[in-house]
Order: sequence, then structure tokens, then C-alpha cells
Amino acid sequence: MLTQSAFIKQLKNLIQLFDNPTYLLAVSGGADSMVLAHLFNQLRDAGYEFQVAHINYKLRGEDSDSDQKVVEKFCKKNNIKFHLYEVSKKDKQPENSIQLWARELRYQFFRKIQEKEKLDFLVTAHHLNDQLETFIINLSKASGINGLSGIPANENNILRPLLNFSKEEIYQFAEENNINFREDLSNKKSDYLRNKIRNELIPKLSETNDHFLENFKKSISFLNQTKDFVTHQIQTIEKDLFVFNKEHKILSKEKLAQESDFVQFEILKKYGFNRTEEIQKIFSAENGSSFFQKIII
Repeated sequence: MLTQSAFIKQLKNLIQLFDNPTYLLAVSGGADSMVLAHLFNQLRDAGYEFQVAHINYKLRGEDSDSDQKVVEKFCKKNNIKFHLYEVSKKDKQPENSIQLWARELRYQFFRKIQEKEKLDFLVTAHHLNDQLETFIINLSKASGINGLSGIPANENNILRPLLNFSKEEIYQFAEENNINFREDLSNKKSDYLRNKIRNELIPKLSETNDHFLENFKKSISFLNQTKDFVTHQIQTIEKDLFVFNKEHKILSKEKLAQESDFVQFEILKKYGFNRTEEIQKIFSAENGSSFFQKIII
């Protein structure tokens, strides 16, 4: 169950190596992020310093503006520093991949605020249901153990302290604490893959087992432990695969060819070779061939 004490426990597990860090909360106005903002606001007397950021994409007309007002009102009422980005014509929207465009836009905005305000962590309101949706999406992409391990709770200074709590628990907490939030009605439409999984597939899966979501949470925990173990083993194997010449550190194709397909994939994807056909080209090439992957920073 989501409670203030349960939330504090999760948050402390994520920041145990940091003393008095500062936070930027990504708040959309929905139930998840407004509950997140409320939970942090309750911690202010304990010395938790945070600010709030919101993006108005202008994609849903008055609904988008109403989302913004809910977040602004909360921040004004509680004297929280509020950062707003309103999408304008200069932010050219692509014909395809609007979700990817929106994601890149908001993270660029968040990182700029973090740098300017010197805030240690970005905090998002991803929850257990988001984990399940991501797992299913990654399962369909054959993304390997990293993808099946779901959304990381702490990665690249992004914290997700609500990952162990379900959407239902979040709604219940919001109701019990009279937290005002906005429903994004576009989430009810199954026009995107994630929405289709959320609205059609997951309800069917949940019907198969009364404890489906709870059991999934346990499975994700086991997968993350497996991932950590495998990562350590891959690093050990990788050290033995390198040879050196005067100028370069070179991965030995002959040694790598003796490893399993799984090990080959896990090692080569670190260097940008993450497609089966790319990996096949490496092993079918003549001896002495070199492969380079362009990296954009």
C-alpha cells in the first residue's frame, strides 16, 4: 500500500549514498505526478528541497491549459518554485513519433533546469503499471534482459520512487488525501501501442490471476537481480576478449566467436551493434576487417 512512510523508504533506498540531495519533480497534472508532488511536499519539514517542472504541449487545447493550472495552483499554494515550458510554433512537431518528440523535448527542458538550479535528481512518477506496459513493449522487441528488467528506479540521476506502487494504490492515496489532479482523456484512446496495451491487453491479463500485478512486481525484482549478475559476468568475459596493439584496444573476433550468441549480443550492443544483421556481418567478414560505429554526443 502507498503511504508516506512506504514512499520515504523507497526514496531513501534510491539516495542512500547522497547527503541531502535536491530534486526536480516532473509534474504533468495527472494523478501519478500530483501524488508525487504531494508526497514530496509532506517531506519539506524534514529538509527535502525540491522544485517542480511542467510542460504544456498545447496538444489538447483547453485540457492542456487546465493541466497547467492545476500544477501552478498547487505550487503557488505551497510556495514551490515552478518552471513552465509552453510549446510554440518554433517547436516543430513531427508528423510521426509525436511521443518520442515530446519525450526528447521535456527531458531537454528538465536537464536545463537541473543545470541552472543545481538540482541533483530528476524525479518522475512512473509506477508499477508503467513497468508492466514497458515490459510487454520490450518483450515484443526482443530487447534482451535489460529491456525485460523494465524501467530502472535510479539511472542517470533520474529517480522513480513510485515504481513499486500500482496505479490503483496511487488513486486510492489521492482520494484519501484529497489531492486534486486532472485525467488525460487521450489515454483512453488505443491509438498508440502503449495505450493499446494499457486499455486492452493488461485488463485481459489481470483477469487470469487476481494477483497478477503483484506477481509481476516479484518477477521484475528477480529479473533485475538476474540482470545485475549477468552484467557482472559479461564484464568479466569481456576483459578476456580484448587484445592490444600500439594504437588501439581491439576486441578479438576469434575469441568472441567462441562465446554464445547471448554473450556476443550483450557485448557488441555496448558498442552500438545491436541488430542481428550487423553482428552477422562482423563474423562473416574477412580477417583484418575493422568495424566502426558512429556515436553522436
